[in-house]
Amino acid sequence: MASIFCCFRGCASFLDLGFATPAVPIKKQPTIALDQQQIGQEVVLVKDGSRICGTGGALGNTAIMQDKAYFEVRLQQSGIWGIGLGSEKADLNTVPMGNDTDSWVMCSDGYLRHNKEETHHITQLPQEGDTIGVSYNHIELNFYLNGQKLDCPFTNVRGQVYPAVYVDDGAVLDVVFDNFVHDPPPGFDKIILSNCLS
Repeated sequence: MASIFCCFRGCASFLDLGFATPAVPIKKQPTIALDQQQIGQEVVLVKDGSRICGTGGALGNTAIMQDKAYFEVRLQQSGIWGIGLGSEKADLNTVPMGNDTDSWVMCSDGYLRHNKEETHHITQLPQEGDTIGVSYNHIELNFYLNGQKLDCPFTNVRGQVYPAVYVDDGAVLDVVFDNFVHDPPPGFDKIILSNCLS
């Protein structure tokens, strides 16, 4: 008998007999991604703000407020690119980033740049398919290549900062804010969404 009513209830919406419950809209939870409002003029963001291509930079849609944050970037296509952190004042139209006081980036040529200075140079350059990890604890900004720490930290990052990436010359980057390929360093976790997005 119960199965008859279940069938009837399923058909009720088809017959519109008034038994169907109204659809309740599901509120989509905000997610961390690259910010459509904080991009260079020639930047294209696709895949819900997780892929950047074109020319210029982009910032994440939330500042890093927690003590120990981590995110990853997958190098989908080679070209000129950079990965790191930037403030809201970072120049997102100039490539490479790192030529102002508001961005700290590891660049595709292996140099770490900030304020027109090259602070470190890595010899093992990332290739297509590699994953670059980024950790930040408000003291050091570190980079990882396929899970291995590169030991070339920035120690002069100041102020409120956001994940920052830039591309040029055909580069394509996928920015990953959860479901990482490599485990974050001990004590680090994905970026927590700030209150302004929730």
